Amino acid sequence: MTTTSAGPTSGLVPVKERLTSLDAFRGFDILTMVFVNYIAGMTAIPFILRHATADQDVFTLTDVVFPGFLFIVGVSIPLALAKRRAEGRAGLALVSHVLVRTLALLFLGVLLVNEDRFSATATGLSKDLWYFLATLAVFGLWAVVPKEASAKKRRFLLGLKIIAAVALLVLVIIFRGQGEDGRVTMLQTSWWGILGMIGWCYMAASLLFLACRGNRTVLAGAVGVMTALYIGGRHGALDFLGPVNDFINVGSLFGSHAAIVTAGMLAGTIFLPGSDVTAPRLRIRFLAVLGGALVLAGYVLRPLHGFSKINGTESYALATAGLCCLVFLLFYVVLDVYKGKKAAAAIIPAGKNPLLAYLLPGLIGNAAGLLGTLVHANIDRVFWPFYGTGGIAGMLNAAVMTGVVLLLTTVLSRAGLRLKL
Repeated sequence: MTTTSAGPTSGLVPVKERLTSLDAFRGFDILTMVFVNYIAGMTAIPFILRHATADQDVFTLTDVVFPGFLFIVGVSIPLALAKRRAEGRAGLALVSHVLVRTLALLFLGVLLVNEDRFSATATGLSKDLWYFLATLAVFGLWAVVPKEASAKKRRFLLGLKIIAAVALLVLVIIFRGQGEDGRVTMLQTSWWGILGMIGWCYMAASLLFLACRGNRTVLAGAVGVMTALYIGGRHGALDFLGPVNDFINVGSLFGSHAAIVTAGMLAGTIFLPGSDVTAPRLRIRFLAVLGGALVLAGYVLRPLHGFSKINGTESYALATAGLCCLVFLLFYVVLDVYKGKKAAAAIIPAGKNPLLAYLLPGLIGNAAGLLGTLVHANIDRVFWPFYGTGGIAGMLNAAVMTGVVLLLTTVLSRAGLRLKL
């Protein structure tokens, strides 16, 4: 990505810049998610590492993980779209790119959110086998083909992608789930899942960015409009949408959650080519003011609906977006301003290959289940000797498994497996 860097006397000099801070922050957020998912359900876990319930007017460290994803998506949008523009793509090509990525995220979200409904009897396959094969197919379908690959290797990888696509289609066709009412159905949209929610917010924010050409004034105003959209939805202003709200919660996904992504886009604009905020001190000030303002706005609006991740309230969205901005600022200062890249070297592979790191825990669990079936043993006890114990032992157990995910991500990335939607 090309940006400009201003020195005291040098003026604006084009330089090649990749934000190490963005990769590190993304890796940190992914691995935090893996860790808190592994401790979910354990006993004797500190409240700060558990999700707050819907009726608690508070958010925990765990509750900030999802806003972290959304904020990072927002920072990445201007950079990714600018890169594609530099490659000569514009107009409908950019819109098509956004829509294709959205559909991919929605598809993966629905795929994963249906796991709890899976019926082995109706499908004809065990859940572990179905999801193991589906995840491998996803790996094959969305694996990046290296630019330097030979024509022969490209044809081979294209063949693998076709096989993966066909396999995934067959798996989707044979999938059967069973709800609480006992009905057997195919894949259901449900609440779209984490990736699906990211998909809807990504689409709304990206199309907004393209429409306003990244104008920061418009983006700042959009954060306010999206906040108002959520508040209005809570008080019946969106009831006229009827079935649309049953299909997708407009006030939540296009309101409070999209506001987090848009706040991230505001942060991302200062790293664009031609930005008027190029000097590190100006960037630091911008991010500090933006983060502080968002946190303040969240606390000011708190009396309306309180802090609630479950309900995605406007105060929760704004306050967590502000915190994410300030954390991003910390990463930027340490890694990009003071060049302390070695401090984050271990987590950067997960940040550069986030989809792989996101899917690996599920793949590991499915593989363990399949192995346990083959050897007629509870393999989970090998991976989870302290799950029932919880407490410090359980958290150390989760930390080890998070380390395994990071190690596998690093090894597979170095071997050339990189996933990109």
